[in-house]
Amino acid sequence: MSGAYPQFKTSYTHEELVEHFLLTPADLQLVVLTCRGEANRCGMALLLKALTYLGYVPDSLDCVPYEIRSFIAGQLGLLWDFSDQYRWDSRTRELHLFAIRRHTGWRFPTAQDKDDLERWLREEAAWEIQEGERLLDRACQRLRSLRVELPIEGELQRVVNAALSGFFHDVHRRISEAIPAEIRSRMDDLLVIPAEGGASGFEALKHDPGKPGVENLQAELNRLRTIRAIGLGTKPFAGVPAKVLQTLKRRAANEKASEMRAHLDDIRHALMASFLHERAHEVTDDATRMAIELIQRLGTRSEKQIHREWLQDLERRRARCRSCPTWPRPWWSTPTASSAR
Repeated sequence: MSGAYPQFKTSYTHEELVEHFLLTPADLQLVVLTCRGEANRCGMALLLKALTYLGYVPDSLDCVPYEIRSFIAGQLGLLWDFSDQYRWDSRTRELHLFAIRRHTGWRFPTAQDKDDLERWLREEAAWEIQEGERLLDRACQRLRSLRVELPIEGELQRVVNAALSGFFHDVHRRISEAIPAEIRSRMDDLLVIPAEGGASGFEALKHDPGKPGVENLQAELNRLRTIRAIGLGTKPFAGVPAKVLQTLKRRAANEKASEMRAHLDDIRHALMASFLHERAHEVTDDATRMAIELIQRLGTRSEKQIHREWLQDLERRRARCRSCPTWPRPWWSTPTASSAR
């Protein structure tokens, strides 16, 4: 059930049934002493195990798989399941739930519980996890540890979304407030389109490095000078997780200069600062990689040029030696005494 709102699975192995739906002696005593009739015993036992397994009371027993029903009925000493005869909309069910909550320690969530959960997600959990689905799973784990029943899925999702939105709002404000006014002004200048036309400085910083070459290397170095001229530094990002900075950088890279100008000051400055901070690392890596490849190319060309010069010098020496009278000749070209006669 990790990563999503808890639900029953379509099927269970015997080991899973024993792990999650085995009635303890105390559970059996509660069901037997509280209920009269097979239907009430089956219904209360299913409510008990559904609450501890899911973390909330299901809307009806129809969602409980047949395997679970049969497994619990067998533990109650019944030949088959009678839960389909359990009266759901009745005071009896309310009394059963009251007894179950008192027995297990679980309680119904209050408005204060939801506010506390949102605050905990915003101030603690979201600093480690920024994905909505994983944060929902963390919220379920938190409520389980407190034995607080989960709200309905839509309501819990709204709590998680509000916490995640509040977390990024806090991060935007934290980064923006740590940036001096003159640096914020320089970042805003990057979003201005020149009067003579063309792209803004912000758009120019997004360009890919291209293939290794002298011109492309010079362009990367110019981008790096532009970023460093802002004078941002690393102080505004102290304590901010690297994954959060990457998320803010990607968001900024996907927006146009006009869209960035439309943001509130805290959001705009935080996005621009994260973009420049992460982009500086990328441009540095690209420029370094490009310079290394260019140096390797020059080294390869130099070696080939040296080899050509050696071969040319060797050919010149051989040519001079062949023209020399004392140049040694092969034995078959040397005149013998018989051929002389």
